[in-house]
Amino acid sequence: MIRRATKDDIPSLISLWGKTDLPMKPNGRDKPENLEKQMQQSNMWILVAEDTSGEIVGAVIVTNDSRKGWINRMAVNSQLRRKGIAKKLLIASEESLKEEGITVFSALIESSNIASVKLFENIGYNHIEGIIYYAKKLIPMIKKNSFGFNIIC
Repeated sequence: MIRRATKDDIPSLISLWGKTDLPMKPNGRDKPENLEKQMQQSNMWILVAEDTSGEIVGAVIVTNDSRKGWINRMAVNSQLRRKGIAKKLLIASEESLKEEGITVFSALIESSNIASVKLFENIGYNHIEGIIYYAKKLIPMIKKNSFGFNIIC
């Protein structure tokens, strides 16, 4: 079953994301309080896939900017992949966006994530050549480089 997540699902979502290859930001966007605030926004929701026992086995964040819908951070329990859960989440994401009047759907996928690339292509998404993605963070991340020095990203 696929449904909208509630704040009670946050611990299960964090656990699911932690068990996948998705980058986690436990002190930022993935902090429980921050997720709860995000879930209260009218243009952002999380869909979850549950197994027959009610355990969350997949999730996706859906957002829109009133023109375009974004499908973000799709994750499926690694032991249950290749069973159609991601496809069901993707289709449910599109349906939920259509309910909001959104008819353009987008996703940013890391080029190394071949399974997601294939999924989106199989559902009819087109790879857009020539787009360069830029980002600006008001709160910079600090990482160590290969020499052990802090660098700001």
